[in-house]
Amino acid sequence: MLSHARTLPSGSLVPKHSQNHGLAIACMPARPQSRQQRRRARAVTVTADLQSYLLPAAGLGVALAGVAALRLNGYSRLEYVTAAMLSRHVKRGGARVLQLGGSTRDLFYYPEGTLQVTVGGPQVGAMWEQAGVQAKVPVVAVTAEKVLSSQAGSTLDSVVLLNQLQQWADVEQLLAQVYRVLKPGGTLVFIQRLRGGPLQGLLGGGGGVEPGVVDSVQQYAGWDFAQLDALLENTDPHAVGVAIKPLSAGAESGGAAGSVDAAAFKQLMRRGGKAKQKQQQQQQQQGGGFGTAR
Repeated sequence: MLSHARTLPSGSLVPKHSQNHGLAIACMPARPQSRQQRRRARAVTVTADLQSYLLPAAGLGVALAGVAALRLNGYSRLEYVTAAMLSRHVKRGGARVLQLGGSTRDLFYYPEGTLQVTVGGPQVGAMWEQAGVQAKVPVVAVTAEKVLSSQAGSTLDSVVLLNQLQQWADVEQLLAQVYRVLKPGGTLVFIQRLRGGPLQGLLGGGGGVEPGVVDSVQQYAGWDFAQLDALLENTDPHAVGVAIKPLSAGAESGGAAGSVDAAAFKQLMRRGGKAKQKQQQQQQQQGGGFGTAR
């Protein structure tokens, strides 16, 4: 009964006519694809290839756009704060200023009538003086590294430090020099990057200091008023601060008359007194810290 079938090596039984039919199908030549079918096949292949490249590239583009937006936002806020600090805390009319760090854009933020801005640092060049002409602020560029110590005592209305604290191994020495060159009632204005921002590495931030270094600026014994605030805490944290040398310091030499307006200073002192009381309360509760006034 099994004469028309044969046994395969696997032991299965397959009818002869089925084997012959399968062999016939295998031997039949494939029907050639039409031109439209070939085009569709190529289109599918190209689309798959493009998706394999474009999807990761699109994700990378979105990430880069996000980083660029964060940088632009941080840069804009820093520029705004720098402009506000210089315009508010440098006296109007006849101020003599020493600026360390920053860029030529800062010259446009000084109050009208600023008498002179001395800019110091090893990379300071003629471009600063040219920018001063455009900003209508007389600029003296000094390339000497010890430009601060070379200034005479009680001759400056403001000292501006922009990301400079990391340049000094002894911040107390820096503050002593700043205090020495300021006139009574003169202001120290500073903006300083801090270490530890969650996105600092991604945003290219560098040259920061520990928050304790900035605290030492506020706690310097010579100031009559000192206030700090924080900026860009969630991305690239910076400390922004102002400190004022007492009007009584060197008053016997008549230095106070050419310094910050006395009424404005008293107003700051009243604000500082309230802030000092608040700070003392916070110190009792938390032990004090960054971001308060004294």
